[in-house]
Amino acid sequence: MDLNFTDEQQMLKDMTREFLEAECPKALVRSMEHDDLGYPEELWSKMAELGWMGLVFP
Repeated sequence: MDLNFTDEQQMLKDMTREFLEAECPKALVRSMEHDDLGYPEELWSKMAELGWMGLVFP
């Protein structure tokens, strides 16, 4: 059984890491804990633009 990432999975992993490093500094993540909404709407919109709202993971 091959447990390595496929090329597509590796691409998604890399894209996610780059996005989160650029858009979610630690201070923002900490502030989300105390935000009534729980996340910045702008961040949610950017994630939606990437199509992440429809992803299904096993």
